[in-house]
Amino acid sequence: MIREFLLQALTFVLPPQCLLCRDGPEWRHGLCQHCWQSLPVNHPACPRCALPMPRPLVCGTCQRRPPPFDRVIAPVRYQEPVDQMLCALKYHEQLAFGRTAAGLIVDWVNALDLPLPDLLIAVPMTPRALRKRGLNQAAFIARRIGRALGIPVPLGWVFKVRQTERQSTLNARERQRNLKNAFGCKKRLDGKRVAVVDDILTTGSTVSELTTVLKTAGAAHVDIWVCARTVDASSG
Repeated sequence: MIREFLLQALTFVLPPQCLLCRDGPEWRHGLCQHCWQSLPVNHPACPRCALPMPRPLVCGTCQRRPPPFDRVIAPVRYQEPVDQMLCALKYHEQLAFGRTAAGLIVDWVNALDLPLPDLLIAVPMTPRALRKRGLNQAAFIARRIGRALGIPVPLGWVFKVRQTERQSTLNARERQRNLKNAFGCKKRLDGKRVAVVDDILTTGSTVSELTTVLKTAGAAHVDIWVCARTVDASSG
């Protein structure tokens, strides 16, 4: 009894330790100051798809084939240690890193001072895939962002119609075919501003297909909010 009391008291005296290095005290969103400042900030980047660029100019792909979504918010690049954090969240259910991912997005959105969306839509999973993995990391991140910014996160409005191959095993063209007609929307979104939330953006096939579904349902504006952007749009 005394031991439990002392342990509880210590949590008020000693600050939580960094989720990454397990050494320094927490400074921001679960990380110590050193680990936070070592994150690979995604700037400069394409203002449309957030692909890392030498200068903040629209990339060649977006110039040739503008994506259906309006803008991507991606505060960091998918490099060490961000890849470690997101893999730990996605595949090992280390939920504390969801707080870090959501905090990064919230800080980025606030810094850009953009109009907030009317609702957040998490990239959905099929019930079978959710049972197998045990966690929809996109929904977990979206709920934390929604609470921080006061934005509704209606779960179930957008759903995955069928099971698809894992995107990480496919090239860019295969990803597009894999996701064709894979999503549906139960609600009309006439005139709404929507932000689609996920952990990582690679080729953009998933969020492009989702954006098409949302705009068909009447959404006037669709942004993509992710924690990290891959350095090469064809990788990952």
